[in-house]
Amino acid sequence: RCLVGSEMCIRDRKSSHFYYIILFSFLLAACKDDGPGEKENSDNDVPSVATNTWLLNSLDNIENYSNSDPENRYDINMVRNEYESVQLVIQTDSKKSLKIERIGNNDAIEFQCRKLEAFNGKYDVLIPCDNEIEPDDKVVRAWLTFKVRSEAEAKRHKEIIRFKTDDKEYAVAISINVVNASLPETPSIASVFGINPQNFIFTGLSEEQKIEKRKAASDLLLEYRISPYFSTWLSGTMKTECFSSPYAWNDDRTWEYLADKRFSRIALPSHGLSDDELEIMLNKARETGLLNKVFFYVWDEPTKTNEYEQIKTLSDRIHRYAPEAKVLTTFYCGPTDGEHKDDLFAVFDILNGATSIYCTGVWALQDNENRSEQCKAKLKSGQEWWSYVCMSNTPGLASNSTAIGNRATMWRNYKEQNSGFLYWVVNGFASVYPLRPRPELPEGDGILIYPGESFGTNKICTSVRLERWRDGAEDYDMLVLYEKKLGRSAALSLLNNVYKSPSNYTDQSKYALALRKNLIENITE
Repeated sequence: RCLVGSEMCIRDRKSSHFYYIILFSFLLAACKDDGPGEKENSDNDVPSVATNTWLLNSLDNIENYSNSDPENRYDINMVRNEYESVQLVIQTDSKKSLKIERIGNNDAIEFQCRKLEAFNGKYDVLIPCDNEIEPDDKVVRAWLTFKVRSEAEAKRHKEIIRFKTDDKEYAVAISINVVNASLPETPSIASVFGINPQNFIFTGLSEEQKIEKRKAASDLLLEYRISPYFSTWLSGTMKTECFSSPYAWNDDRTWEYLADKRFSRIALPSHGLSDDELEIMLNKARETGLLNKVFFYVWDEPTKTNEYEQIKTLSDRIHRYAPEAKVLTTFYCGPTDGEHKDDLFAVFDILNGATSIYCTGVWALQDNENRSEQCKAKLKSGQEWWSYVCMSNTPGLASNSTAIGNRATMWRNYKEQNSGFLYWVVNGFASVYPLRPRPELPEGDGILIYPGESFGTNKICTSVRLERWRDGAEDYDMLVLYEKKLGRSAALSLLNNVYKSPSNYTDQSKYALALRKNLIENITE
C-alpha cells in the first residue's frame, strides 16, 4: 500500500497502531478480571498428558487408583459455603518429601491438602499437611479439599496445585465453577455429634490448654455442618451430661461461643447443677436468644419402667424453670418390662410431657420406612422425631458402610423427614495413647476423628468417613433448596434415582455425583 502514496501509508500505520492499542487494553482488562492470585494461573502450567498422577472423586476407593488412567485435570461445580474434595495419587521416583505449592484465589476458595493414611488396615485418616507431604513407598496419597467462601464471585476459578522435590515437579489443575447459589450458614437439619471430653492426649497441658484442645475438636466439627456437644456418662448409669461449650456454663465465653450461627442446636447440662444454677443458666439462655436452640440429653437409651420415671423427674426439674425447654431421649426398643413390654411406639406415650425430642435408633426401624411413618404419627404438638445410627447400622458411619453408605445416611434423613440426626461420639477410643479402638464395638463405630499426635501432627485428624458424611449433609441442604423451588415430590423423584430405601441405594459413585450435579443446576439463580 505504501506504493500508492505516502499519505495512505501513514494512515494505515496509524490505524494499525490504534488497533494494537485497543487489543492490548482489552487483554489487560481480561487479565484484571481473573482476580487476585490468578493472573498467571493457566491450565498451560500443567502437562497436557498425565503420566504419574491420578485424580479420583471423593467416593472412589483410592486403593484401586491404578485401574484408571492417569489424570491431572479435574472440573467441579460448587455452590457457596460448600466443601468438595478430590483424591490425588502421585507415583514418585523417590522417597523425598514434596513441597506443596498452591496457585489460586484464596479470597474466593479455601484450600487444604491432607495426607491419606491407614488405621487398622483401612485408608481413613486425613493428616493435615503443612506445605509438605511425604510419600509412602514412593506413592503419595492426598485428599485435596476446596471450600467456596460465602462472598466468592460466581464464575470459574482455576487452581494449580504443584508438588515439588529439588529435581522433580508434579502438577494438577482443578477448575472450580462457582454458581450463584449458597448453602445456609445454619444447616437445615440439626446434626448433633458427641465428643468424649477426656479422650485427648493432655500430657503436660495446663487446664486452660486442655480447654483449648477440646475447643479445637468442637471448632472442627462446626465446619462439618455439625452441632457438637461434649458428652459424659455418669458413673454406673445411663445418665448423660451433655454440653455444647468447651467452657464452664457460667464462663462468659460460653455464651459468646454458643452464639455461633453454625449451631443448629445447643446441649446444656443439668445433672451437675444446683437448682439455683440451673435457673440462672436457663435465664441466661433465654436472655441471649438461644433457648429455642437448647436441648437437654439427660439419659441414653432407657429400657425399663423405672428409667422412664427417672427421666420424668429430671425433665420436671428442667421445666420448672423453663417449660419450653426441650428434653431429648434416645431409644432403640420399647420397655423390657411392664404393661407396654416390647412396644417401641409406647415410648412416645410413656414420655409424653417429659420428652420433646424422640430420637430413635435406626436399628429399631428395621429398614422399614412404614415404621418411620408410625414414629412421626405418634408426635404431638411441639414434639420432634430424630434418628441416630450406631454399631454396624447401614447406611451408617462405621467401617462396614460403603463410601456411598456414609453419604446416604443423610439421604435417608431427607426422605424419612426426621428433623434431627444424632451420633453418639466421634472419639470413642479405648485408649488414645497408645491409640486403640474399643474391641467390643464394630470397626469404626464411634471413631470419626483421630488424635493428631498418633500421626505426627499436633492437629486433629478427621476420617474419610466424616468427609463423606458431610457431602451427604450438603446434599441434604441442596435437596431442601431444590424442594423450595420445585416441590417435595420433585425432590423425592430426583433422590429416588440413587436412594430408594435403607437397603436399596446406588453403589455407583457416578450416580451419586449426578444427583449433586442435578441439584446444583436446579438451585442456581
